[in-house]
Amino acid sequence: MNSIEFQKKLDNAWIEILNKRKKDEKFLEGAAVKAHDNYWFTLNKNYLPGIIINIEKLNIKNNKFPKAKGWSFNFHNKKITMSVNEDKYKEFFVKLINLILIKVYLEKLNGEKSINCFLKNLIFAKDFFEEENVPRKLTAEEQIGLFGEIQILKEILGKKFNLETSLSSWTGPSKKHDFTLPNTLLEIKTTSTDTKKINTSSTNQIAPVYDKKLKLIFVQIKKNINGLSLNEAIDDYSKILKEESELLFNDFILKLTQCRYLDIHKSEYKQKYKIDKFNFFNINENFPYIKEYVVPDGLSDLSITYKIDLEKCEDFRINEEELINNL
Repeated sequence: MNSIEFQKKLDNAWIEILNKRKKDEKFLEGAAVKAHDNYWFTLNKNYLPGIIINIEKLNIKNNKFPKAKGWSFNFHNKKITMSVNEDKYKEFFVKLINLILIKVYLEKLNGEKSINCFLKNLIFAKDFFEEENVPRKLTAEEQIGLFGEIQILKEILGKKFNLETSLSSWTGPSKKHDFTLPNTLLEIKTTSTDTKKINTSSTNQIAPVYDKKLKLIFVQIKKNINGLSLNEAIDDYSKILKEESELLFNDFILKLTQCRYLDIHKSEYKQKYKIDKFNFFNINENFPYIKEYVVPDGLSDLSITYKIDLEKCEDFRINEEELINNL
């Protein structure tokens, strides 16, 4: 069974559980239809979608399951039931669950490895289930940022690594740095303006890391009717991955979903861009950054943002060849 056939199987399971509800006025919360292996689709008491995971004989602990405002977890009789709490989350939830289960299926995972994979990818999308205004389209800044990261996958990492290594290194949806390679972290900042100043959202986003090299890539793009829209950039890279393997293609779609790139908003991402310039910087102890600080007792929820003027960072500039050789 290929990924398309497996997707159809999952779609049919959702349809079946919904049909059970329509046909049975006494439909009970917890009634379920098997989706795959230890996973069963269900509806909660408000008839919102959920999933039941059978963890009998598995060493899975309660604290592994993340809490979020938009979903609920319940442990009972060696089973975990997860469902969404509000109608506004249901479409995203169903798409996310399907993509994760396709990944589990294509990687032939079972037992604890399967559930750990499920949980890890669920956690990456946790922030979506904390938002009030969903599903929202990507902001202009988020669109530009995603466009830049897709270009790094294709134009920079593709020059040194195979598709699997390049894609697996893309951790932007889940980690504080955008790309995580065995020896190197990459932080990507993209702009469509003439500014040479970049925003950083924390004290450790652009700061030396003790066990890895950290490189900053500043991507300058320009609006251009002969360029590519965000949709076109994604479609181009999707085709390359799909020709390579179903698993890589599904992983890419899953990561895009975790970035909140959803089909319902595609028609609004029409602006076309062209790459103007890639700028590469080596981040070391001398690079301008705010060093770690001590938070006194009684203070909480601190948030520090600041700008770095790259025109004053020329001493840290490296060329593309130096970057690629040191990845």
